Amino acid sequence: MSSQPIALDNCHKIFVERDYSSGLDVRFQRSFPSTLDGVIDENSWFYMIDNINSMFKKAESVNMGAIGETLMIRKFINEQNKNIFLPAGLCITDPIERGLRVLEITVLSSGGGVQSPTRDLHLNHR
Repeated sequence: MSSQPIALDNCHKIFVERDYSSGLDVRFQRSFPSTLDGVIDENSWFYMIDNINSMFKKAESVNMGAIGETLMIRKFINEQNKNIFLPAGLCITDPIERGLRVLEITVLSSGGGVQSPTRDLHLNHR
């Protein structure tokens, strides 16, 4: 079985919006996306989102440590993709690549059990 490249632009996207309830700090909504129910474990979701939010909180300070923290965020997302999300047919994009506006989850067309009639879902749990 050979693997075929997947055009990410054509894949279904799930967007987890920023959580502004505590101000303008970079923080993403914690709610578990219902479209991922049965695809990934809720505990894996909360572990990932809580760690990303915590890392961005540490990176808020303007110092050399903040540079290292942004690298740690990228490393953490890569590890989560490798261990949890890619095996489930999903891929998380580093929020820095989306201007810190959203946490983007791509549903890879060759895997995963996420089904949705719409191409893009915006999660906005206020």
